[in-house]
Amino acid sequence: MKQFTEVCNPFKCKIFRFYFSSDGVKVVTGVAGDSELSSSPGGMDPQEGKQQPAAGSESDLAREDVRAVSVPPRKGGRTFLELFPQLFGIPFLIVIVLVLVWVFFGAIAKDNRSVADLLRDIQAGGGHSRLQDAKALADQLVAKQATGEDPYLGPEETSQLLQLVENASSGEDQLRIFLVVALGRSGQPQQAVPFLLGQLAQQNISAELRQATIAGLAWSGDRKAIPALLDEVEVTGSPRGWESRFLAIGGVVNILIRNGPDLEKILADDPQARAVLDKLKGQVNDQRKEISWNTAFWLARHFGDDSGASILEEILDWDFLDGVRGDHNRGLTVQQKERWMCQALDGLYRLRGSEFRDVLLEKKTDRSLAVKDKALTLLEQLDDEDT
Repeated sequence: MKQFTEVCNPFKCKIFRFYFSSDGVKVVTGVAGDSELSSSPGGMDPQEGKQQPAAGSESDLAREDVRAVSVPPRKGGRTFLELFPQLFGIPFLIVIVLVLVWVFFGAIAKDNRSVADLLRDIQAGGGHSRLQDAKALADQLVAKQATGEDPYLGPEETSQLLQLVENASSGEDQLRIFLVVALGRSGQPQQAVPFLLGQLAQQNISAELRQATIAGLAWSGDRKAIPALLDEVEVTGSPRGWESRFLAIGGVVNILIRNGPDLEKILADDPQARAVLDKLKGQVNDQRKEISWNTAFWLARHFGDDSGASILEEILDWDFLDGVRGDHNRGLTVQQKERWMCQALDGLYRLRGSEFRDVLLEKKTDRSLAVKDKALTLLEQLDDEDT
């Protein structure tokens, strides 16, 4: 047993090393000195295995000099000026760096190519890059429309664009969609409209390409496109066919507005405008609310026609809008409800003028900020007209 103890004495193992500080406080440390714990009073001598007197006993005091342990005074806390760089300065610098990085990458991502550059890249490119260039061209021309930059393309550039559309393969429908949109915004209807009319007459094109062609004709602003668009209004077919009809109705209205914003004055002397009005009246009761509600608004706002006035009055009721269900039994979003109500206010104001004041006064305290703002704007217009 004695031999076993000598061989397996745990106090001689590396993990259980003991040492004594000079002030009489016993300290235990592990292998790497990661723990410093005061030992319990007394203990075993690691060499002799005998009980040691407790620290602070009379024999211990007689054998060792007890020295006072000096504790350094604690430093006071930092002042606000010392903490300011850490609390505000460094976070502010981080924000500045992030903003600069965002601006830098935004400048890199921005497409600054000209129309000529884009046309050249579309012609020389291939695959996905060609599609991206076509979309960039369409976006650029739509942006030019918003800023009133007209004409958007020159005759030579329009000819190049037409060539690109004609040379696109049958499997590049998405590319052709972007190019057709750009063609409609070219500002050269004498070149673009004949091609677009020919494409609309085809029966084997996809629904997406047909809709892009209708949009291109609408953006052309050319009255030669009106008969074909009116024919498209009467086309019924797939469940998604209503989108083509909707674009055709809006396209016809857009063309007439561009040629004369005040349509009431030109209806008496314009047979084509009267034909459009008669066609639109038949769409007020369409099953698709997108067509019915927008047609009611367009008739009121641009033609001064009250065929859809009852529909606009219904739209002014929040309870009515809350109960409306669309595809997949989904309700309208808050933004959609606000847009429809503001549109209805605009149309009814155009029809009734000063007689609409009481409704506007009621709506200026509406729960929706957008509706309030619209009502206040129309009341200001009404006051200006009265004065």
